Amino acid sequence: MATGVPKGWEKDSEKLFIHETGVRIARQTYKGKDGWYLIPVDLDAAVLEFEPTPEGRDKAFEAFGKGVLVTKPKKAKAAPKKIAKPVAKGEEGEEAKPEDKDKDKEKDDDDDDEEDEKEDDGDDDA
Repeated sequence: MATGVPKGWEKDSEKLFIHETGVRIARQTYKGKDGWYLIPVDLDAAVLEFEPTPEGRDKAFEAFGKGVLVTKPKKAKAAPKKIAKPVAKGEEGEEAKPEDKDKDKEKDDDDDDEEDEKEDDGDDDA
């Protein structure tokens, strides 16, 4: 690897290489250990450690090339669920038309009025 940087990688400094996907290979101290680290873009993925030598750096590039980093597919936002509204049924299981629903409501209102009248008739005798 002494000849250059693999395709798709950019040399930011002697200790940092950045891939076009955002993955980094960096010479740094991580968790108290010095070395070359293959750092994925996904913060939930594991960071891979390599020896703090030029060979370790080369192994990091090789490991990336072999696909050692497991990338999770991006989760798409779930579409809001539509709540099914109950549909009033007409005769023979057909959907009731809007005017039929209004007629049913009026009929129910009329029934209440008749009950009120019956109760009122009983009160007049007292």
